Amino acid sequence: MPSLRQTMDAPALTTVFSLGRGNAKIKPSLIMVNNVLGLQDAIITVVDRFTTSTSAGAAGVVTTANRLNINVSMAACVSMRDELKDIEILGQLELLIGTADVNCIVTVAWDFQ
Repeated sequence: MPSLRQTMDAPALTTVFSLGRGNAKIKPSLIMVNNVLGLQDAIITVVDRFTTSTSAGAAGVVTTANRLNINVSMAACVSMRDELKDIEILGQLELLIGTADVNCIVTVAWDFQ
């Protein structure tokens, strides 16, 4: 199971955690947001960015879909597993943070399905 730990600081307000792999879907298995030292509440969105298939001569279109919103208070740490069981990422797994904060650390683990 691949995983990545990343601070949510500027200029990377959108952080790519995993690229798609062929026809496999990305299945997030753990998201942990450590905002214990954060300077503000963290609002994080799990984003799925994928390209639709080409059909009838039309080129594929890059599509962005929000899959989950996570709100973590200052001085808090949140770990999610069960909440992710129905989430599937078709393209690349990205996290978007509302306001950059070098003290907010996010860990994401995923499997390919």
